[in-house]
Amino acid sequence: MRTLRPRLSNEPPKLVGSNNLLFNHFVAMRIQFSLSCQKGTIIPINYQSEISNWIFAVLANAGAELSMWVQQQGFDLSSRTYKLFTFRPLAIYPYEMDQVRQEFKLLGNQVKVGISFYLNPAFEQQLVNLFRQVPLQLGTLEGQPAYFEVKHWQVVSRPPFKETMQFKAVSPISVTTVEEGKPANPYVLPDNPDYDTSFFHHIIRRFKAAHQYRSLAQMKLLDPAFPMQYRVLGQAKSRLIHLKANYDGIQQLRGFTYEFEISAPIPVLEFCYYAGFGEFPHLGFGYVDLK
Repeated sequence: MRTLRPRLSNEPPKLVGSNNLLFNHFVAMRIQFSLSCQKGTIIPINYQSEISNWIFAVLANAGAELSMWVQQQGFDLSSRTYKLFTFRPLAIYPYEMDQVRQEFKLLGNQVKVGISFYLNPAFEQQLVNLFRQVPLQLGTLEGQPAYFEVKHWQVVSRPPFKETMQFKAVSPISVTTVEEGKPANPYVLPDNPDYDTSFFHHIIRRFKAAHQYRSLAQMKLLDPAFPMQYRVLGQAKSRLIHLKANYDGIQQLRGFTYEFEISAPIPVLEFCYYAGFGEFPHLGFGYVDLK
């Protein structure tokens, strides 16, 4: 197995520059939202694009303080360059499913969705208020657009992080090959011997982007004595998600749900837990829970 070898040093890393925060101040929050809806609302089985667009729309209404903080980290909310979030599948029980039309008919008046942000927790209340102000447009009700409004919310407690942890993918994790000249079907299967190479490549690429492309050595996360490792636990299940209009222009993505064990620096594991594993977490991929 090919491995990278970073490790968190015993002393918490301090980043250089007045606009930078310690890692544990950057790592953010998960919020469980309960959304009210009308009984009989019909939503598509593939709804990831609508939720992603909703989150972007909410963030676009952020106040000056949050927008400035995000800009200081190298992102912009209005242009959707901030993609350090992910979300879990909707909890929509009870429902009826129409396999032919690829639709759910909601038999209740409430759904739940968990959204995870790699963002300063100081903005928690502002985020909640923003989501309360912007309804989610999803599906139809008697032929008209259906809307879901936030009624309740709960901030999920931060789990204890260790350098080796086990997770289960609640939404599929999408990983493509990092080899030059990607094939027509670039997705790497979790049992592929080269999967760990691509898996960690995408983690480090996104992690460095979130910290203004500082090197791991500069952030004191390198220790040749500690390998960065990954292994699948059990059987992986393939999921192909069809996407509607989105700013990435992606029509479909394949990912895999599975349980896995990973050894990595704690700040990297925190980043992946909140910002999502793999590629395209902002489209509803890579949301994990503790195993």
